[in-house]
Amino acid sequence: MFGTNSLFESDLIKKYDLRLDLSEMFIARYAYIDKLKTWLATKGKTYFAGGGQFHDVIRVVNNYGMVPEAAYRGIPNPRSSHDHTNLDTAMHRLGRKFLRAGKTNLSSTDIQQVNDTRDKYLGKVPSTFRYQMEQYTPRSFAQKLIHFENDYVKLMSFADQPLYKKCLLDDKFNWAGDSLYNIPLSDMQILIDSALTNGWSLGWEGDVTETGFGTFRGFATINDSAYNYDEERLKNYKTEATERDHMLHLVGIGKDEDGEKWYHLKNSWGSWANDNGYVFISENYFKLKTVVLMVNKAALPKYLKGKLNINQ
Repeated sequence: MFGTNSLFESDLIKKYDLRLDLSEMFIARYAYIDKLKTWLATKGKTYFAGGGQFHDVIRVVNNYGMVPEAAYRGIPNPRSSHDHTNLDTAMHRLGRKFLRAGKTNLSSTDIQQVNDTRDKYLGKVPSTFRYQMEQYTPRSFAQKLIHFENDYVKLMSFADQPLYKKCLLDDKFNWAGDSLYNIPLSDMQILIDSALTNGWSLGWEGDVTETGFGTFRGFATINDSAYNYDEERLKNYKTEATERDHMLHLVGIGKDEDGEKWYHLKNSWGSWANDNGYVFISENYFKLKTVVLMVNKAALPKYLKGKLNINQ
């Protein structure tokens, strides 16, 4: 949620010169109930836990709205950080209770129980709030100031899927069954270069559990460069040697004194992890461990829009 909101906040500056601090916990709150509904409908076969993916945020904004951080921090007690261990446990227990009762959808009474649980651990969402001297609801705030609609595309690169087509990502976290455009890895890199050159940033999802991902060092790298990337990426993803376990905000690119390319990403773990809360990812790490990119359609190079048949 944090990485995706950071991307959206950056894009709002780019498109509208609008600086907003968006509420991550508003997204987490509503994504949880959507995940629960799908989990029950599939009789417990889909992902149902904390965290989320890029498309979860888009779905919540379009279906429920959005609020600024000042209106909803999602911290009911005066604490300085988020800890959702108790929320995740309570939601899982509630979901298991519904599942054992044979429920495949939620009644109004069930939804009230879910709301009570979310209120306890995240606090109540205000039905209305004021922002810059105007009164808003979450929906009216999103419609007037956010209005993402269908602005974003998500892209992956796997050799077993047809190129330049939307394909289903077979992933335990993809609980909503979203499809992504499949493109060559080389196009991913061209896209990043083009987007950053033109003032756009990107969302990055990939594996941060590798030993080469140095949280406290502030960089991630893989020493061995002798890879058949298409083959290795697919094998690692199928065997879960590569996991889609974290989202970061890709904001820059450069080369070191040896001419090696590095990507610069903002990490939601914050400055406690390293000096500034950012991480550098080497080109080899990127090529092997990237799973999904998300970017505003306006940032796509013209040739790639044509191949994907995107007119916007």
